[in-house]
Amino acid sequence: ELSDHDYERKKQEKLSVLCHRSISLCLGRGMLTMGTHHALSAEQLVIPEIVLAGRVPPANGTLALDTSSYPPNFRVWPEFHNGVAAGLRLSSAMGAKNHERTITRTWIKYNKPVTPQQSDNAAGNNSSSQIPPNYAHGGFLMALGLRGHLSLLTATDLTDYLTQGTITTTVGIFLGMAANKRGTCDPATSK
Repeated sequence: ELSDHDYERKKQEKLSVLCHRSISLCLGRGMLTMGTHHALSAEQLVIPEIVLAGRVPPANGTLALDTSSYPPNFRVWPEFHNGVAAGLRLSSAMGAKNHERTITRTWIKYNKPVTPQQSDNAAGNNSSSQIPPNYAHGGFLMALGLRGHLSLLTATDLTDYLTQGTITTTVGIFLGMAANKRGTCDPATSK
């Protein structure tokens, strides 16, 4: 017979296995849904959240994963890949005719998440904000590069992303631009 403490530990172990599976599902979702979404110019792309909770039968109570034993940044790269999967749903720039193009520079900038510095400036205060960094947006930018849309951003836009973003935003911009400009020998890209 298990004590209450052991029973809770077993539930957390089982939930941990299921959450690891859930974290890796976004890779398959990106492959399965590639090119299936046609974005509207006034519609923001929804990046689904990664849920690290489960239901415990028979009462169907919700159990959240205890993340105290994990490193503080364990969600960074799964969130990045989740953003890549969401961005890969967009149609390719190669297949869109000029009059059908709905993904523009304005649409990309519209999908940029609010950073803590922007929310502080908008509110007019200098206190630390409670908005967590958005690691999925870096993956979204990489997917835009893979689909051929990242070249719509200007050099100023790219500089803003590189100076104000997270590590995943930097990686997404670099890899996305490399994928977007492959085979062009564009010297401006390497600078």
